[in-house]
Amino acid sequence: MTILERSAREFTAQRFEFRCEVAEGAPVTLNQHKGSAIRGALFNSLRKAGCARLDLTSCKPCALVEVCPISFLLATVDNDSKRGMDVPRPFTVQPPLGGQNIYPPGAKFNFGLTLFAGSVNFLPYLVMALQDLEREGLGAKTEYLPGRWRRGRLRVREIMALNPLTGEAQSLFSIGKRGVEAPVNPVTSSQVAGICQPAPEAVYKMEFTFHTPTRLIEDGKPLTVPKFPVLVQRLFERLTSLAREFSPGEFPLDFETLMGEANQVVPVESRVQWEAVRSYSQRQRQDLSLGGFTGKATFAGKVSYLLPLLVWGQLTHVGKDATKGNGWYSLSYSQIAN
Repeated sequence: MTILERSAREFTAQRFEFRCEVAEGAPVTLNQHKGSAIRGALFNSLRKAGCARLDLTSCKPCALVEVCPISFLLATVDNDSKRGMDVPRPFTVQPPLGGQNIYPPGAKFNFGLTLFAGSVNFLPYLVMALQDLEREGLGAKTEYLPGRWRRGRLRVREIMALNPLTGEAQSLFSIGKRGVEAPVNPVTSSQVAGICQPAPEAVYKMEFTFHTPTRLIEDGKPLTVPKFPVLVQRLFERLTSLAREFSPGEFPLDFETLMGEANQVVPVESRVQWEAVRSYSQRQRQDLSLGGFTGKATFAGKVSYLLPLLVWGQLTHVGKDATKGNGWYSLSYSQIAN
């Protein structure tokens, strides 16, 4: 069964890793929020490559919005959505981790992109955008020679399709290879269900590693430490809205049952810190606060019903600005008692 057939039957996620190298000339210079820079560069490249109405500042008034792949991926509009015209974007960015923000010529520069359900059909448009990104560069302009300023350019050396649950890796493109293969190793709902079979009365220890700033809002304010019920509620909202908009049916998750389990889970240890991050929005023409907590947090409790949601969250991310790389976490868990 191909990925297109899978995505037509159930919710899927396909992670891609773009393995790049900084070309000769200017370094790639990014601000503190690297995911925001990658998302913005892809958005601009996609618009230049395929948008028929560059004169508009928003996709909402465009007559082509229902058939436009650029709008579908990056500025989703649905007049019939329960959330209104703006619906969740069907992707997340996995930025380079670590404190490095300046990548000199010759440096390796890898980032990830995860597409959900039918949005994987638009991979060719993203490849086209990457070609523009190679020409135009990424990040801030720097003076690499006296009086000569430009953005650092990337050279895409390989595109991989990865399945974080099974460990499968497929090379879709590499230098010297003609064309880009179609991915065939998505994460599927059945795979997640297959690995999430905890005993009903078992108690599990769960360690979350928050790789990028995670911004969870409670009572209008961002949390400085993760609260498990808030984490679960935001994951439920995100996963069910993605499934509703981009796959044939909704996730069979009962909110009351989920929250009943979540409210019984207790914190064990928290080693998180607040990461204050700001980014400039070209669309809104203003500075935005993208800060959140990063680090590790451990919880314990019975999770027989909600464990699949937590596993999916590694791909969907959680909280604000997921499409810019925020809310990316990894989960490890083990049974500690019956």
